[in-house]
Amino acid sequence: MIIEYKIPDLVFEYGSPLERYIDISFGLFICLLSIAVLIAVLIDSYMEELRKSKLYLARLEEKNKVIEAKNRMLEKSNAEFMRAKEKEEKLNKLLNEEKQKLEELSITDYLTGAFNRRFITSCLKDEMESSDLQQKELTVAMVDIDNFKMINDSYGHLYGDYVLKRVVSTIKSNLRQSDIVGRYGGDEFLIILRNTTGSEGYAMMERIRRMIQELEWEGDLKVTISGGVIEAGNNDLTSLLKKADKLLYRAKHMSKNMIEKELTADGNI
Repeated sequence: MIIEYKIPDLVFEYGSPLERYIDISFGLFICLLSIAVLIAVLIDSYMEELRKSKLYLARLEEKNKVIEAKNRMLEKSNAEFMRAKEKEEKLNKLLNEEKQKLEELSITDYLTGAFNRRFITSCLKDEMESSDLQQKELTVAMVDIDNFKMINDSYGHLYGDYVLKRVVSTIKSNLRQSDIVGRYGGDEFLIILRNTTGSEGYAMMERIRRMIQELEWEGDLKVTISGGVIEAGNNDLTSLLKKADKLLYRAKHMSKNMIEKELTADGNI
């Protein structure tokens, strides 16, 4: 109708209304067919995109499964690694503890718990060098237990061992943390008193001597110590040990149960 109104020369004339109806119906059919074809093409395109999307999602899901599997393997590997690391740390700790124990055993007298002769002598050498460089006082005491052979013979070696351990324990508990005690041999002990003058060292050893004298023992046993105290001064290691030992035996031969000291020209230690 629009065509008829706008461009009347282009409008065909129909012989009858039927022809016109048929022509219009055919036009509508063509339109519907075109729309159907277009819809079919759109549906086919949509289905193709849907298929591609599903394929992509399927591949993505497969990749996710692979990634999850790898993550599980990685987590398992990490867990195994952490367990292995924990075991290694425990083993290293155990080895270090055993190493420390061996080092302590190598420098410690097994019976008394004091340092052994090799280590205490080495310590004294180092302390003498250090005090000389730093110009600090250093005093040494050499002590032993009076009549120790008689104690062993009368009370037995086991009780003698007990006396040794108790005497050393008393000495150590009455020294400062910086002081060092070592078993020099038998019932003889070497004590290093850092940053200590001869007079201070003598006073310390006198106090310890009195404390040991007052300890109570089995029966009527009395345990005492004798000792020698000397300031390191300009002595070398050998002469210092010899002088300390000489003072110790002078104390034992004089009356025992006493601490002997080295005197200077003015009569002081």
